Amino acid sequence: MQELSRFSSGDWFLLIALFVGACICLLASLRMFHRARLIEDMPTSKIRSCSQGYVELYGTAKWMDGPEIHAPLSGQPCVWYSFSVEEYAQHSKQKWRRIDGGVSDDLFLLEDDTGACVIDPQGAEVTPSSSNTWYGSKRISPVTHTSPLEVLGGAIFQTGQKYRYNEQRLDQYESLYAIGEYNSLGTGHEDNLKDAARAYLRVLKRDKEKLASYDKNSDGQIDLEEWEQARKDAKQAVIKHQLSNPLPKRMHVLKKPLTKKYQPFLLSSKSEIHMSRKNRILSAGLAILFVVFIASIFLKIIGTF
Repeated sequence: MQELSRFSSGDWFLLIALFVGACICLLASLRMFHRARLIEDMPTSKIRSCSQGYVELYGTAKWMDGPEIHAPLSGQPCVWYSFSVEEYAQHSKQKWRRIDGGVSDDLFLLEDDTGACVIDPQGAEVTPSSSNTWYGSKRISPVTHTSPLEVLGGAIFQTGQKYRYNEQRLDQYESLYAIGEYNSLGTGHEDNLKDAARAYLRVLKRDKEKLASYDKNSDGQIDLEEWEQARKDAKQAVIKHQLSNPLPKRMHVLKKPLTKKYQPFLLSSKSEIHMSRKNRILSAGLAILFVVFIASIFLKIIGTF
């Protein structure tokens, strides 16, 4: 007890902080190492012969039939995007303050030489094919498609620009590496019916003209009652399709695993080798930090005594 009394409250705070940091680094390092091994050990499946469950796919990213997907800030065509708009705050400690942003949840296709699979990107960890940052003097609305020349003009005259725009994309026709939960719809079961109806609604949300037909009170918004009608219509459309197609073509969907939370959902424009190397480097770096934290704890204890 006398030895422990040598530690001041500041010493205890430092030791606890170092211990917590060491634990976080160790857990993160093990997680990255496990992910690297997962990527290396999992065989790449073909869509046509793929079994249900957690799988690895490799192919080409493409649009589904219907409205095209465009990145909100640049207007560039893509299959997935993430964006943020930041405002420069001169008198704030955090100079750049996020004022807008979003992540795409639009469905798209991954196609290999045997077939196509629908990608539901919600909840995915994405390694984009394009990542851009530029500056401008006005806030760009995330619902308007600004021309590329207008957008990139901010990168030429950065001095005095008040806004910073960040955008990441998975571009169409890019090679796509994916790991996730693979399911085939179209068997007529209730769960598959719900999934198919949900996919129908996701496509509907991208079709502004068709979606506007549900705006019965013409207020420019879809309220709960109007959306409920859209859901009913989606279910009826799926049922009608299944009844008129006794042997429907199966729709394959890759999405985030729901039952096993530790299984990652990855979408990457980079190769399997690149992803594995990246995770191993991160794991090694975090392991080194863990050793540094532990060494600091011992040095602090030895120095006190």
